[in-house]
Amino acid sequence: MSERLAFGVTTGPGSRCWPLTPGDPACPVAVGPAGADPTDAATALAALAGLVADGGVQAAGAGVDLGGGFTSARLADAPGDRRDAVLAALRVVDGERLGDRSSVLVALFGLSATKRVGAAAHTAISEGRWAALRLASAASDLLGPEQLERVLALRAPEGTDPFPRGDASTLARHLALVLDRYPKPRRLALVESLWRHVCDELAHRRDLAALADSQATDQLDGLRARHREHLDEPLLRQLGTGTTLAQAARWRPPRWWTAAELGRLLHDAIAATALLRFARTLAAEGLVVAARRHRAELVAADACLTDRERSEASDRSAAHPARPGRYLHDLLGPLRPGRTFTDRTERHVRQRVALARDYGVVVQDAVVGVLYGLDENDRLYECWDACRPWRGERLAQWRAAAGFTRSPWEWEQPPLPDAHPDGPKGTLAERLTPGTDPVAAERPHDLLWLADLADALAPCFGHRTAEVTHRRLVPGLSHDPLVAPAPADPSADSVPLAAAGVAQLVAFGATPPPRCASWDALVEAVSADTAVAEASVGAFPVPPELSTVDRMTLPGTSLVVELGRDPRQLAAWSGYMGNCIGDHWYADDARAGRCVLLALRDGGRLVANVDLRRRGTGWHVEELRARFNDPVEPDLERAVTTWVAGLTAVVPEVTVVPEPPPVRATGGTRRPTGLPAELVRALTTAVEHELARPRVGAARRVYATLLDGDGDFDEQAAVVALKRTRPQRLAELVAAALERGVGPLWRASGVRPLAAAVASVPGRERLGALSGPLPRSSRTLVRRPAIAPAYAMDVVALAIRRAIGTADLARAVASAVARDPTPELVCATVIAATCTESTVDVVRVTEPGATAVPGFPATDLFTDGPWRHALPAAAELGAPVEVFEQRVAEKGLLAPAALLGRGGWPALWARAHR
Repeated sequence: MSERLAFGVTTGPGSRCWPLTPGDPACPVAVGPAGADPTDAATALAALAGLVADGGVQAAGAGVDLGGGFTSARLADAPGDRRDAVLAALRVVDGERLGDRSSVLVALFGLSATKRVGAAAHTAISEGRWAALRLASAASDLLGPEQLERVLALRAPEGTDPFPRGDASTLARHLALVLDRYPKPRRLALVESLWRHVCDELAHRRDLAALADSQATDQLDGLRARHREHLDEPLLRQLGTGTTLAQAARWRPPRWWTAAELGRLLHDAIAATALLRFARTLAAEGLVVAARRHRAELVAADACLTDRERSEASDRSAAHPARPGRYLHDLLGPLRPGRTFTDRTERHVRQRVALARDYGVVVQDAVVGVLYGLDENDRLYECWDACRPWRGERLAQWRAAAGFTRSPWEWEQPPLPDAHPDGPKGTLAERLTPGTDPVAAERPHDLLWLADLADALAPCFGHRTAEVTHRRLVPGLSHDPLVAPAPADPSADSVPLAAAGVAQLVAFGATPPPRCASWDALVEAVSADTAVAEASVGAFPVPPELSTVDRMTLPGTSLVVELGRDPRQLAAWSGYMGNCIGDHWYADDARAGRCVLLALRDGGRLVANVDLRRRGTGWHVEELRARFNDPVEPDLERAVTTWVAGLTAVVPEVTVVPEPPPVRATGGTRRPTGLPAELVRALTTAVEHELARPRVGAARRVYATLLDGDGDFDEQAAVVALKRTRPQRLAELVAAALERGVGPLWRASGVRPLAAAVASVPGRERLGALSGPLPRSSRTLVRRPAIAPAYAMDVVALAIRRAIGTADLARAVASAVARDPTPELVCATVIAATCTESTVDVVRVTEPGATAVPGFPATDLFTDGPWRHALPAAAELGAPVEVFEQRVAEKGLLAPAALLGRGGWPALWARAHR
């Protein structure tokens, strides 16, 4: 008996599977000869365990040669597609162990797997450029071979990985959702722009980390005391020796004192700013580049101090100079043009630049301290009689060399008041007119130089710029602001997360612009789309028993529970977690009260997402996943399951008319089933086990969504309602669902809990099929409360399959299958078209009498393979499969024309096996 494996594959005749973790429907298996020696099988399982340990469970699905005639695989419930498995395996095993080279390339790139693409992929693998390989595989559905070569040639900045985690198949879906509307040349431009967008952000973060690492960590307090002491020296000289405390308290500084003090601090701020900018380039690009790029700035900043001032700032007894200009001056000699930089030179420079951050903090705090000492009646005096405005010597020379980092035309900080009538009255932005030179117009009163210092400090703390708030006298400055990204802003942490963020917004209803030059422009356009704002409103209802869980600590852990309350919160979770919790169907379910969504945080960091669903009088965990849909640790899973088991659900009233009670025999006893009590008990236990499977809950959610147009249905009530729906009305609901995709509906209608339970029970031949017209004893059996829900799901599944197979929906079904093909769906659709007198246009796939089907992987119509396995599904669609062999002999294999795109049958069949 053949076994179903992942990605539409089945074991061939004479083969069997040895599971690595028995009982797991998606577990890795070793496939080998059915009569293999147990020792050989054990050796293959050991090799499989090593493969999984090295490459993860995904790698097992790639068909890796395990030796002794065994290959790796995964069972049918494994998620993802074969390209994910191949990509995972290629990182840990030689490509020759994956089988035929052409089949590996087809798995990765589909019909775009030309020899040139294969050569480019080989180069990327040999150079370890896995991120480019994974992006190219994900984009292969959208791009042609020549375009894929360009993607495969992409290189990430040293020390960065733009695609560290996530599945290529998931990224492929997100890219298709966002880019499918664009022509291929524009798609390539946007894919390359996405790569640059993420790489630029990662390189920026890398450089900021290098800058932070280059700075000293234990000098701030000493520098602050040394700078304060030096700044106070003119004051102490003014007071003189022997001054009493009372005399010092009565002393009033001359009117020019504040301007003179601010003047010295202005020069310190310029020197600190120059040091910080030099330090950033030094950490990111090295000494040669930093010396060349910042030479003019260093020279201009050095001119702010005289030789005497530099000498006074130096103290041999102190560890470091009091003013940053002293160290800045020490850099100019070793870095003069034409000089060769040695290791000694670099050590000399780095020792002094390591204090740039601390000097910047000390100087900024000192300036703010002086400004806080002013009140609105104070004025700045350049001299004792206000003969001229405060000039702030050397500011213009510095600005001419360094330029502006903030636009002076947008600087709205009120200037410090000056005693002279010619002092600045309006903000710098107000004073600038067309044609005005901003360098000449700027005054030290504007404090733009102080904002420059804060901006230069910000990268040392992981920010691009400082946060500045305009206030009278003292601007609000923060070089380490607590900035949280907007919930809907797509992340740039990686290529998958960046694409997922934009795809979430498109799923909310945002429309990508028809002309888009870059990924940044695309993000800006979809983020601003009003449809996103409209779809992002509306709080989710919270059941009373869960209303108090928000911000509580999960029992037995240190994790904090966060309750999902609106779609934007889900989008924020999804943007970080790299999962689909931000997609509209989760929001729709939560808004309709069909689920409660949670996040678990560890000190603010998202650890896992939880999907809770009602079950009877309690709750159960429908899904519990870590980042990128990875499984959570077993201890956490036990903690969540135990906590949820203690929650009691308040079951809402269901408006659906209940099933009529079974007819009671005289005396009130239940009509006997005519079956042994042991068999009935075994079936009841098997049904309960099947109904508890996650796939049953997923199918119920699909059925509830199918009825969304008619009302707000509980999942179990939706099954009952669909069971009673007339065929014509059911066909209308299916037609509407096909617009969203046929995949979820097909998978849901393949879930048959009662049939699966019957198949697992010993003595099942006495039960029959329990579908279709039933004898009286079977009708009594399926009305039992423990069995009736499973029977209803089986009936609904078959009814939906019949609705999908109606002639009126043939074209819509074919188009939906073409958008999201799977081997079973494609085979069943083609078999149905071949067996019936189709009302839609058909295309001949094989010649009459031929049984070999073209395309990769190669298949035969009548051997044990996907075509034979799809015959029952085609029969459920209403096709007379008993005439299939005759029709193939007479007319060949026929496929609906709407099923085939420009690539024809080979392209469709290759996509179905991705």
